[in-house]
Amino acid sequence: MDDFAEKMKENGVEVIDGLNTDISADFVHIKLLDKIKSRMQLRDDLIEREQAQILKPNEVKFYEESFTYKHSKFGLSSPLTPFNPKKTKNFAVLYRERIYFLGSQAEQEVFLAQPSQYTKGCEPVPQDLTYRPSAAVIGLPSCGKSNLAQIISSQTGMVHLRPEEIIESFIKRESVFSDRLRRKTQIMGDEVDDTAFIEMLQ
Repeated sequence: MDDFAEKMKENGVEVIDGLNTDISADFVHIKLLDKIKSRMQLRDDLIEREQAQILKPNEVKFYEESFTYKHSKFGLSSPLTPFNPKKTKNFAVLYRERIYFLGSQAEQEVFLAQPSQYTKGCEPVPQDLTYRPSAAVIGLPSCGKSNLAQIISSQTGMVHLRPEEIIESFIKRESVFSDRLRRKTQIMGDEVDDTAFIEMLQ
């Protein structure tokens, strides 16, 4: 029996072994279904899984420099979590001549089980736009807002916008808007309102 099982494995036939049968038939059936999940429940992706292969981190650059393979429509973003600001090339997968960058080993395993689910009919983040998550840190004076904003910026790649520095840079410029801003803040002593600050960011 062992020789037969080995021969099946050599021919690419999945062999289920190590199954405890000293239990009820219903439970054995459940265990069998779990073990052949990739062949039954996920059978729609049987052919697609054969098209996907893991790329080692040191292999990625050679595929990127190739004329045959290109980044997927998701770019450096993961098709599972496209809005995650953290990007990595450590869990890349080559699938149908496109390179997909997954965010973790767990994401890579999920993608390899059903690659078509995350690529066919799925719209990526538009590659002509640079997506940046936004967050506002508010609180009382001297409560640690700037320190928290710096930590968030260093860990996520978000840009730390300091209102006082933005206003100061606009005041020093030569433009109609800057002239109006100087009169408002330096001559009249008024604070910069929300509308003016939003105009600076735009």
